[in-house]
Parts: sequence; C-alpha cells; structure tokens
Amino acid sequence: MRLFWTTIAVLFLAIAAEANPVEFDTQSYNFALMGGGGGLSGVLDSDLSVESFCDNFNNHIDVPHTGYSAFLSTLTNGSDLSHTRFGSNSSWQTVTINDGDSNDATDAAIINGANALARYQMAAFLVSEYQTNQGSNATNNGIQGAIWDILDPSSSPAAPTLADASEALEQAAEWYANPNANKSLLADFLIVSDSTMTSNGIGNPLAGGFQEQLVMLNPAPEPRTLAWNLVGSLCVVGWQRRRLRLLRNCEWHEG
Repeated sequence: MRLFWTTIAVLFLAIAAEANPVEFDTQSYNFALMGGGGGLSGVLDSDLSVESFCDNFNNHIDVPHTGYSAFLSTLTNGSDLSHTRFGSNSSWQTVTINDGDSNDATDAAIINGANALARYQMAAFLVSEYQTNQGSNATNNGIQGAIWDILDPSSSPAAPTLADASEALEQAAEWYANPNANKSLLADFLIVSDSTMTSNGIGNPLAGGFQEQLVMLNPAPEPRTLAWNLVGSLCVVGWQRRRLRLLRNCEWHEG
C-alpha cells in the first residue's frame, strides 16, 4: 500500500510539475564517484524522498541546499522536454567507441544519430545499471563517463574522462536499438531541471541553474498495473462497506 500511494503521489506530482515548478532540496551525497557526479539524496515538493543522479558535467549543484526551484519532466516517448537542459539542443559532441569490438562503429552511430529524448532515455538506462553498493569502481565511473558523453552538446567542452566508458556506451546504444529491450523502466524516471535556466540560443542547451538530475523512483508499477491496483483498492473499500452494512442490519434485526 505504501508503494501504491507513493506511486499515486509521484504521478500527480509529475503531472502538476510539468507546468509549475516544485521545491527540490538536496541533503547529502550518497554515491560519490571519482571525478564528480554520482548521486545524492534529496526531497521533492517537501515530502517525497528521492535518490538523484547527475546527467551533466558542465554545471554545479550545492549539497546540502534548501529551496531549489525545479521543473519535473518525464522521459517516456512523447514527453515534453521543453523545461529540461538538453531538450532543445540539436548538436552534440561526436561519440567514438574504440574498444576493439566489431560493432564499435555501429554502436557509436546509434548514439551520434540520437535526438535529445533518445539520449535522456539512454542515460536513464545507464543510471539503472549503476552498482550503487559498490561505490566508485571502474564500472560505475565508466557509466558516469558514458552519461556525460551522451549528453554533451557541441557547444560545451568535451566531457571529462573518468574511466573507460566504451562498455557502458555500447550497452546504452544496444539497449536503445533493441526493440525487445525493457523500455518500461523509463516510466520510473523523472528529470529534475532548474526552473531558472534561460535560453542560450536556438539549438543550444539552456544556460545557468543547478546541475540537472535524473531521479529513479522506487520501482513503480506500469500504468496498467497501477490502474488494476486502484480498481482493486476500490473493490476492497466497497466490500468493507458492504460488510459493515450487513453487520449493522444483523444487529438491528437481533435487537
């Protein structure tokens, strides 16, 4: 039930925050990596505790900090990215993969041909692959490096090299291109973007503001599952009311 009501709250929060910013408070770093980035614990809209993960290297976020104003955006197909840092960006640094695999060029081409939404989706997939209990190991630093490579506009400097990101880049490209891959995980993510960012020119990312974050919610049921959970809860409530009514009737007849 706690998961159910949390999911309901998150859905309403995400819908409302597409038009109106919410408060985002950072509390502590919970997943520090070698060259920065990683994840932090925070609170959305005063009462929703979240774990968030950095998706851009060219900005800063204060931890702890109270009172950031943030837009929330979903990243399923068809999502509105107008409030996100990279949603309007149209030119990206070229990604190169050179780890000796025969599919290096193919995987790099998938990323280089991707638009902003596809890049956010690949970044979300990589966040789901973090080994958060392992801390700053080669795999996690490679994942962070890959996220920064994927979301690196041509107007920004080249992303810093934290570790070999080739494996993570290949995984992201092949997951995105595979029609049978699990894309339902995208429903578990929100993009947390500073509401004070400003335009930086047509085709460029938005400027200013805190470092954008990807929030992976506690595994939430898919919309169909959520609907069935809601129907089930209503049925339980209805059954309880009917049971109480029958008991009262029995008590009246006994009296």
